[in-house]
Amino acid sequence: MRITDLLNVKVKHKVYGIGIITEASDNHLTIKFVAKESKFIYPDAFEQFIEAEDASVQAEIMEEVNNKKLATKVQQQATEEARKTEEERRITDVPVKRNRKRIEDGFGPDYNVRHLARQPILTYQQVEEQFGIKIAGFGRGINRTSSTVVLISSVDRKKAGFVYHDHWTSDGDYMYSGEGKTGDQKMTIGNRAIVDAERDGKIIHLFVKFSPQEYYYQGVFSLVNYTYEDDKDESGNVRKEYKFRLRKQHLEE
Repeated sequence: MRITDLLNVKVKHKVYGIGIITEASDNHLTIKFVAKESKFIYPDAFEQFIEAEDASVQAEIMEEVNNKKLATKVQQQATEEARKTEEERRITDVPVKRNRKRIEDGFGPDYNVRHLARQPILTYQQVEEQFGIKIAGFGRGINRTSSTVVLISSVDRKKAGFVYHDHWTSDGDYMYSGEGKTGDQKMTIGNRAIVDAERDGKIIHLFVKFSPQEYYYQGVFSLVNYTYEDDKDESGNVRKEYKFRLRKQHLEE
């Protein structure tokens, strides 16, 4: 099935009811429902939020989804190999002046920004709409629904006066700091939601926020483990902080 074959396909959504796909790309679907038009991440939407009204069409779509996942995994492996080769080459190259600022320029090596997925990028309104959450404050947080835990990681590229210490590990896991800006962190409802996600049958989604219009979707993750260790709080005082190690899941049949 080509991506354009999804156009005009009727789908069902638990909240919005019947809708029709009006736009389709490799990463997004736009669906027009009776009450509104919404944007969804493709192919994740067909696994969690919507399904084709026609069962045979749904089966064909899911087969395509699985094929896409396999192709993506192969591509990621090829990309990683290419990155390693390019990195080795650049070690011996003379640095050249860059006129355009890249995402990488804002982070130190300890953030391991090479693991950051660059697409898709959603606005905060789209994140709220798709996942049924309300983003509070400056955007970071642990957002709970009946079936998901949506984590939003807000990073400070200036490295000054920032309380949370989220970052990628060198091997591609994501270290997510627990909630609580000052004093020893507690096992709050939000922190507990991460710990109990697997037990509760909830899917953990991760976004990295750069601005209100730039929420970089990182995919589905699972909790590997967590620690309770010393780090600085908002006031610069040493306190106990939860560190959740999250690992990206490549779902397959």
